[in-house]
Amino acid sequence: MRPTAQRQSGIRMPLNGILGTEANVRILRALAEAAGPISAAELARQAQLQRSSVHRALRTLAGLGIISFVGAAPHLHVSLADRSPLTEPIRVLFGAERSRYADLLAGLKRASPRIDPPPTAVWVEGGVARGIDQPGDAVIVVVLGNPRDVDHGAEALREAIQSLERTLDVTIEVRSRTLADLEAKSDDLDDEFQHAIPIFGIPPLGLLKRYRGDWEKRNIRVHEDHDARSLALGKQIADRLARDPSIITKARAHIQDRWSKASGGERKELNEWRRILDTATPARLQKILSDPGERGTRLRQTLPFLGIVSTDAANRRNS
Repeated sequence: MRPTAQRQSGIRMPLNGILGTEANVRILRALAEAAGPISAAELARQAQLQRSSVHRALRTLAGLGIISFVGAAPHLHVSLADRSPLTEPIRVLFGAERSRYADLLAGLKRASPRIDPPPTAVWVEGGVARGIDQPGDAVIVVVLGNPRDVDHGAEALREAIQSLERTLDVTIEVRSRTLADLEAKSDDLDDEFQHAIPIFGIPPLGLLKRYRGDWEKRNIRVHEDHDARSLALGKQIADRLARDPSIITKARAHIQDRWSKASGGERKELNEWRRILDTATPARLQKILSDPGERGTRLRQTLPFLGIVSTDAANRRNS
């Protein structure tokens, strides 16, 4: 990018330099989402950048005071600079970006089950699913159903998501398909379905006959991995709770903030968490967070403590 002809004040407008390149933005996004300091190699992986690009950007960002280094070479780790007055606004900015995408998927997941009769499946495909879409590109949503009802279902979904398009300022293109359509072009769908984002019903790979067995096995493994990560996070929060029972108040505030955006199913889970937070002692709450059983696994799908672990890490670095 060619430099601008007229310079602007660095003290008044530091975001020109901080957000001045896509590499900077990608790195700041990864650091804003990290629970603690991370290595340059891990940063390159998360930001999908070459290591040389990461090192150049880090030198610039360090000079601007928005990042700091932890440890000693060759094991330096990077984090956002806790003492910079711009760090928290940057975290909020990337949090809003993340919430917009989450709200998009959540809105589609709320609207899809309301189609009458229910479709066989709904998913997102195309550039958004692959993560290669450009600003202004449409979100491609596919509704799969029987030939008699699928066009009606697609139109019903279009009507249901109008407010979502308006609120998030996004274009959503709804397409209708039948199983016969899929089987007729199944050889061309492998790569598309590998990246598709399931919204409702059977995930796309489970629809093609030759993949159903593999998908079922993989789906089991994915659930097991997710449950293991969820349990580890629950134990981290339980450890934090032992040191700081005040995080219960923060969890109540999260439930209050999330309530207006939550679906009916999520509100049911949040209500259960609200009752637990109002009645359980910290010791009993620790057991619930660390429970590997069915109820604990279910409750951890809507943890009202998200963000507390990363806040704890930031506080330790600041002390």
